[in-house]
Amino acid sequence: MMEHSSSEDEDITMSSNEITFTTRTEDVPPQDRTRASRRTTSILSINSESLGDLDPSDGTCTTGESLNLSGLGSLNYDNNDDEHHYSASYESYEDEKARILAHLMQNHSEAVTASLVERTMLIQSVIWLSHHVPGCVVELLLEDVVCNRQKLKGRQSELHDYKVDGTGDSEIVRAMKDLTTNETTSPAITDCSPYIIGADQKTTSIKAAGDSSANIEIVMAMRDLTTNETASPATADCSPVINGEDEKITSILEADEAAGDADQHSYVPLNDTSTAPINTFQAAQEEKLPISKKHDSALLFVDMSGFTKISTILDVESLSNAINSYFQLIVNEVTHHGGDILKFAGDAIFAEWKSELNQTIEYCVMQAANCASSIVANCSDYPIHSTPVGMSRASMRLENARQSSNRGLRTSLVSSSQSSVRILRGSIQSADEYQYARRNSVDSCCSTDETLPRRASTGEAPGRRRSSVGTGPRPVKLATLNVKCGIGVGRIVGVHVGDDASRREYLILGDPIDQVAAAEGEATMGEVFASPEAIAVLSKIATLNKSCGEDNIHQKPVCIAVRQQQFFQATGRKSPEEGPVAKTEPESLLNRCEALDMSELRLLKRMIALYVHPVVVNDENESQNQVTLRRASDTDRHLSQAELRNVFVAFISPQIEYKLTGDEEQDGKLINLLNDIMNLTTRNLNRAGGHLRQFIVDDKGVVLICTFGLRGSTFPNMISQRALPLTRSIYESLQEELGIKCKIGGTYGRAYCGVVGGLSRHEFAVLGPSVNLSARLMAFKFNPGILVDKNVRLLTSHSQIFFKPLPSVTAKGYDEPVPIFEPLKSNESQFGKLKPNFIGRSKEIKQVMNIAKGLALHSDASKFVFVSAASGSGKSSMIVQTTARVRAMIKKMNKSIVVTRHVSNEGDSRVPFSLFRSVFKDLLNELRHEEDTRSHASNRGESTFELSVEDVWDKLSLASQSSKDSMMSTDANRFRYLCDELNAPPDFAEVVGRRLLGIRDKSLGSSTTTGTPNLDLIVEFLVNAFIRCTEHSDLVLLSLDDVQDLDEMSFKVVQGIFERGQNVLILCGSRPLSSYQLAVDSSFWAELQGSFLQMKRFVEIDLQPLTHCEVRDFIAISLDVAPSEINDRFSQSIFTVTGGMPHFLSYAVENIKRLELFTRMENGLVGLKSAASDDEKLGFGSVSELLLYRLDSLDSSVRNALHFAAVLGTEFELVDAALAYDEMYNIMDGERSKAALALQEALHVAVEEGIIEESFAASGNNDEEEFDDTINEAQASLCASLGNITFSLKGYRRSHPAYSENRRYRFTHDSWKTSILDVMLDERVQEIHEHVAIILEREIDLEDQTGNDFDKQIRVFYHWNKSGHFMNASQLALKIGEQLMVLGLNSQAILLFDDVLNTLKDSSHNEEEMHGGISTSVLNAIEASELEDLIKINIAKGKAYSTLGNRERGAEALQGALDILHNAPCANSTYFDRSVSFPIFSGLFVVLKMGAIKDDENCSYEKDLTKKFVEQARLNNDPIHYGRALAMEGETLGRLGMFDQALEALERIKPIYDIETQHTAISKAYGSDRVAQSYSHSVNWNTMLGRTDEAVKTCKYIIGELAPKSNPQNVHNSFCLLYSVIIALKENGAALEARDALKRFVVEPFDEHFGPGGTTFSKPLFYPLLMLLDLQGHQDEQVEKLCEYLDWALEEANFSVCSPSLENAWAAMAVSPNTFLGEICYYLAKRTECPEHKDLLIKYGIGLIEKSIEVTRTLPFANMYAIKKLNMLKSYAGDSHESSSVS
Repeated sequence: MMEHSSSEDEDITMSSNEITFTTRTEDVPPQDRTRASRRTTSILSINSESLGDLDPSDGTCTTGESLNLSGLGSLNYDNNDDEHHYSASYESYEDEKARILAHLMQNHSEAVTASLVERTMLIQSVIWLSHHVPGCVVELLLEDVVCNRQKLKGRQSELHDYKVDGTGDSEIVRAMKDLTTNETTSPAITDCSPYIIGADQKTTSIKAAGDSSANIEIVMAMRDLTTNETASPATADCSPVINGEDEKITSILEADEAAGDADQHSYVPLNDTSTAPINTFQAAQEEKLPISKKHDSALLFVDMSGFTKISTILDVESLSNAINSYFQLIVNEVTHHGGDILKFAGDAIFAEWKSELNQTIEYCVMQAANCASSIVANCSDYPIHSTPVGMSRASMRLENARQSSNRGLRTSLVSSSQSSVRILRGSIQSADEYQYARRNSVDSCCSTDETLPRRASTGEAPGRRRSSVGTGPRPVKLATLNVKCGIGVGRIVGVHVGDDASRREYLILGDPIDQVAAAEGEATMGEVFASPEAIAVLSKIATLNKSCGEDNIHQKPVCIAVRQQQFFQATGRKSPEEGPVAKTEPESLLNRCEALDMSELRLLKRMIALYVHPVVVNDENESQNQVTLRRASDTDRHLSQAELRNVFVAFISPQIEYKLTGDEEQDGKLINLLNDIMNLTTRNLNRAGGHLRQFIVDDKGVVLICTFGLRGSTFPNMISQRALPLTRSIYESLQEELGIKCKIGGTYGRAYCGVVGGLSRHEFAVLGPSVNLSARLMAFKFNPGILVDKNVRLLTSHSQIFFKPLPSVTAKGYDEPVPIFEPLKSNESQFGKLKPNFIGRSKEIKQVMNIAKGLALHSDASKFVFVSAASGSGKSSMIVQTTARVRAMIKKMNKSIVVTRHVSNEGDSRVPFSLFRSVFKDLLNELRHEEDTRSHASNRGESTFELSVEDVWDKLSLASQSSKDSMMSTDANRFRYLCDELNAPPDFAEVVGRRLLGIRDKSLGSSTTTGTPNLDLIVEFLVNAFIRCTEHSDLVLLSLDDVQDLDEMSFKVVQGIFERGQNVLILCGSRPLSSYQLAVDSSFWAELQGSFLQMKRFVEIDLQPLTHCEVRDFIAISLDVAPSEINDRFSQSIFTVTGGMPHFLSYAVENIKRLELFTRMENGLVGLKSAASDDEKLGFGSVSELLLYRLDSLDSSVRNALHFAAVLGTEFELVDAALAYDEMYNIMDGERSKAALALQEALHVAVEEGIIEESFAASGNNDEEEFDDTINEAQASLCASLGNITFSLKGYRRSHPAYSENRRYRFTHDSWKTSILDVMLDERVQEIHEHVAIILEREIDLEDQTGNDFDKQIRVFYHWNKSGHFMNASQLALKIGEQLMVLGLNSQAILLFDDVLNTLKDSSHNEEEMHGGISTSVLNAIEASELEDLIKINIAKGKAYSTLGNRERGAEALQGALDILHNAPCANSTYFDRSVSFPIFSGLFVVLKMGAIKDDENCSYEKDLTKKFVEQARLNNDPIHYGRALAMEGETLGRLGMFDQALEALERIKPIYDIETQHTAISKAYGSDRVAQSYSHSVNWNTMLGRTDEAVKTCKYIIGELAPKSNPQNVHNSFCLLYSVIIALKENGAALEARDALKRFVVEPFDEHFGPGGTTFSKPLFYPLLMLLDLQGHQDEQVEKLCEYLDWALEEANFSVCSPSLENAWAAMAVSPNTFLGEICYYLAKRTECPEHKDLLIKYGIGLIEKSIEVTRTLPFANMYAIKKLNMLKSYAGDSHESSSVS
């Protein structure tokens, strides 16, 4: 070590590791002395390994490879002197330090400058962030940093005991050297915390003082700025402890700088040292949160007004200037009077004056009172002008000073002079001093010295306001800001809540909060009121005027100042000027930061940042990455950060008792609870990407403010996917985890977002009308839990969130009452509500609960509970109640549960997969929470306790709890993810997602697939998806009500879930099966009632009416009396009239209460009032009479509205009713709003009467394509004003005035709807149905361009069908039916066709002759156009039945169409289109070939049918149909063995057939090109005639001309065209050529257009035919797939490739499939060497061919071919046996 003395009173100690600058205190002037005996400043920390030997004479080094700087100006001093802090104000110290740096900068100027810049920017950042935090918080954090340092230094002496050799190096030095040389370290180093810097940074060193008494210090490491090395991965994540070789030394190193600068929320407290051994060397741990400290304070509450108005009229720059200029005045007053601003609560401020040792509470109250008086004197009636009125002279001077300081700052970056340090330090301080200077200048304007005009801009007399400079036009006054104040005093508890990772908040608790609220509430604008407690303290130090009510007998807040008048004056005891002033001007934060080293500064910044809004912190971190030290003044930063943005704001008020009691234990619980609330909220916010604006406790309670839409928290689908789900998540988490109920208000709108306050103290805030509305909704008296505004509802139109409208409220900033809504989950809104007076069914509910408990505790196969009951039996209420109780029980068992619910409505049986259109979106939401749920389950562990249903029966909370929403992406994205995970075919996203499940999104484009998807695959996919989405849950409850209306495909999926699922409880409710038929598979139902019932997996519950006792209990609860007080005759009368049916019982009792028909009798019991009969006592004789009486008592407008409602259905929307009303009564555009309002009021009356109920606000039918709530600030169509959002709505429905107030209604029971319809005339009902159909159809045309939304189309069809418009209904049924049949949903299509046909079937005409189910009188009345549609419906029905394989029903439908055609008089009309009848003949011909129609031996039926078809087609003279008729004639002749005549028919076809022009039309009319297929039949005819060459020639023509020109997507047609060709070519030695044609025209197009999941009739034949052609084509060659073929053929089940009816159809085309399957057996038997396999194959082959011979007796060619192949196989079998015998 070498020493260099720079002066007599200063020493510079240089070593190979560092430079230390010391000053002796005794040589320093007294005014500059510090509290330490010596001051040591660590200037540079130099790496000895890289720099080599340091020359003390010039501060250079020999190698100069790298220089690592630990920072500048680290001042170490004791903290024993209480008089004053150290302030480095004398220049000699600064000059000497600068001189030393100048020496170093000769060789290392770049590195030194970079280090100084880094330190400077870090201090600036700390100062800037500190302005957002109360002074008491900054003070606490500074004290913690200094305290940690002193605790660290207190243990330094321990290191001297661990010398390892005589060189003087300690073990800690050796350990540090290990790091710098990248040598192998101990295991503790490989897994360390962020506080360990990487080994490759080579910066660890030990610093010693210049004398023997100096302590050894750990110099915190720093990144090498010159080499920009990065941390080693091995040490990137370390623990706070580094164990030495002998585990004697443990040290804490500096936190990783990159992590610290990049993420200010990454701070983790150091380990607790309370249990550390004496040889452990580590920093002290920060106190664990929450931290609470008590003190006495005077509290000031300043409430400002007027911001809401100016936020709607000023641009962002003017608004920011206006807000912060006004706040600046108030902040200046508070700081000038020594106050500490604790919170900016919107447009209000909390400030305190803390009582300390040298500052009495009386003095604090006086200062608060003086401050408040000055505020109302200077800040009342503050004008806001339209134009700027100039800058004050002081502001101009300060601006010049600021620019000068910035110039000096830039100069300092390149300066290498001896004054460089002073310039740098001065540049840091310039910003701080600039703020104080500006504050003081403004103070001078606000002081009592009236040297400046009060308000020059207004032309008033000189006063205490700021002046303006310059002249100009007189500004226009736009608004006025005003202020009032309240003062309180007492014991306050300051609480720090949060954590050290994400966010902290500082709260205050205590009586003064209520005092200032009460005082401010009494004050009007411009007044200051003080609480009685404050008055009592103030009177001790001030003289109060009589107007203050000095005695204050009534103990109420009193006024102590009004604008310029002050009603108190300080006495001579201790005036503000004379009393002891403690920290009226606190020690400069800059000076205190200079006393910290770099690691301490980083720690301080991190801790302060935890209290600051994330937007500010992120902006500050980004600014630090820029080059300049200070980009702009604080004023410019305020302005640059201010924005007007669309923001979602949620005010959350946990409903807890928040006042202190004085009991330390109780108060401690409260403080811990506040900390839990804080952490729970920030945890949810962090997951969703939202921001916590503020956590505050005031007189209104505990309030948290959360936002979305600020910088860093703007996302696509922000409201629906993040903001609103987060709101519900917080709501549920508070209740489930902490047992706290809360009230939340959420709004979305334009708001001012930026810093509010003065230059020295401010906070980031969100201000605007929507923010005020959010607070208003939170505090709304009737808030059920969560309330939102209209904008939030509109922005969730495509989500699974629905809304219940509530009465509008008035709010500040809104001219009109604001509509508000309660958000609901879809399953909550649709499933029903819990009945408050639920009675009975306890046995049934407990039975279901026991089943659920068993499934949750023990993983088991799914179970099925079926509940049936008559209408009015309370079935739905019982299912709702059971669902709620099961959910509550499972939650109480600490098990997870997924509940999905659905109520089927009329018409759902016609909608395929109707159940999963609503349920599936809930299932997709489970994917978003799967990881959290699994994590929760793993942490929770297994639950082993048993829970008795009886024990918890009366203890369960029945409040319905929604499943947690998620923050994942859209339904479409999750569905695609699920499809990929389950390996679903590519077209499933469109076919299943969009068309079947109604998942609408632009990304789900229309599929080009035209084939029939495999329904079994769709069902399997939905089953797998259900199981996959719920597999994480202990119990899955699938609650289904009114399943008598459920469609067939939904039941198939439910069946699959039951058969394959685990821990699934299916709870179904239905009307009696004696009256309703379920669409469930009959075999499955039989199995349920058979084997599954015996296995106790199926339970059937038949609900019976309530007993007399239960009726009495219900009456007692309804009348609020004990059951024993009910008169028996009273309850018996009710029981008799209602039959014990719960629904009717509720109506009866409600009517008795409404009419006050009950009374307290003389015997003390409650009974009916005396009357002549029980009927008169009850007011009705039956329930039907009661319902009619209730309806008749309504106003005509209400009854009229209910007429529309009943026609619309059990559930309907307001906008649909309004549209139908407008359509029916021809309401003009100008009157639509008025009409909609009247209709809404009428429906509201019906709601109050209990006839209908609001289930939820409609959401636009889930139109995800219409809205995207990604906010674009420049998009005027989304946001046109601050307080509201204007949407550009598409469609007639969306543009209706009722749409913005749209809501959904439901009849409380079907009996109301039935009663209303019963009294309406049929013509009236049909008329309303017609208008409803018109408006719904119009909306489909405008919005649903694809036209494939089955739900919407079926709704329109339902109303057209009910309206009696046969043509409209039939045409729509044909359209929907065609789409359904394409998807393979033939059963649903048949239901629609029957619905149409039933409208023409009149039971009154049963005695008449019927034709096709239609009476003669109806056929005589219909017109030609109606006859065309009637025939089309029957043809489509026959086709659907035939496709299902029900050939007999298909033939019946087609024959009925033919009968109608022959017997309808209008069929002979010239207006009738004969072509519609041609498919009848073609269809009958097909089913005839399938064996559905029995014909005689002479084929008379077939001949007659063919003759009629040819004649009708000839008369129509259309080559399309005439060609088909001739082809049909040829087929008939060929089947009759008349081959020559058949070939003649083909010759008549050739002149009129052109495949290029007619192929498409023929295929559309008949399903495939039957005319082209006649060429294929001619191949068989020529073969039968022995004309082989002609047959082969025709095959070549078909392959070369017809097949290439056929539609490749119509694979069925291509196969029919080539089937005969394949057989002929195979038989003529061209099997491989036939195989190539099959692959090219059939197999490959099918794979291309339909994929592996597609189906067609011929698909099962593809593989066997390819196999046969391969075997026959390579008879004398090796077959590559021989083993594969053998394995396939040895499985007998593989030979079942088609049904018997299809076998007949294929045999009529060429040969029976069983015949060529037998051929496969023949060729494989010849190939195999295994005798057993050979015999088995021969057996299979003979059996198959013999079966085909039996089937094809009436088909000459197929029969001949089968006989030929059987003889061939038998011949080979004989030869094989002979050969076997010889061998």
